[in-house]
Amino acid sequence: MKTLIVGGGLSGLALAETLEAQGHDYLLVEARSRFGGRIKTEHHAGGYFDMVPAWFWPGQPRIAALIARLNLQKFDQFADGVLTFEDEKGHVQRGLGFSSMEGSWRLMGGLGALTDALASRLPDHRKRLDAPVLKLEMSDERISITLSGGEKISADQVVLALPPRVAAQIGFSPALPDKAVLAMKGIATWMAGQAKAVAVYETPFWGCLATR
Repeated sequence: MKTLIVGGGLSGLALAETLEAQGHDYLLVEARSRFGGRIKTEHHAGGYFDMVPAWFWPGQPRIAALIARLNLQKFDQFADGVLTFEDEKGHVQRGLGFSSMEGSWRLMGGLGALTDALASRLPDHRKRLDAPVLKLEMSDERISITLSGGEKISADQVVLALPPRVAAQIGFSPALPDKAVLAMKGIATWMAGQAKAVAVYETPFWGCLATR
């Protein structure tokens, strides 16, 4: 039985790695030119910066177990000292508490090291990049997907490892009930409305801020 996994983020990669270990027939397709989904780590001058998720917690044993199984190294989020920052009006704020992420864990190399490790365990013929799915058609015996370039791929079962509102953009035949589509579009993607930027400075100017 062939399984087609649509979406190469953490969920899709973890499922593909499990199927690979069990010797199943599968194919993982990802619309972007990279795996990782909403996990992305930028590297600059020997440093690494998580651009979306960055933390995980002691109360999340599954991801901790996965990281341990892949021989990746976690470390405690640095939280010592007093928080000092400059707000949008240029005013220096200090003494407003400690890091809100105190008690969490980070990953050596960034969380991108986790998705990179999973992707590296999949054979090349089991994974595809730059493969957006436009349509999913179901017949009595098989399921067929159509990629953006017109290529069709058949499978016995399909797993949509995507946020529901992204999956709702795929064309389904037969069509999904209107209520289901509206529900999928109405499910918010966690942190989708947020943006993160990283600024790299040649000198640690914040030492001057603390003395103003």
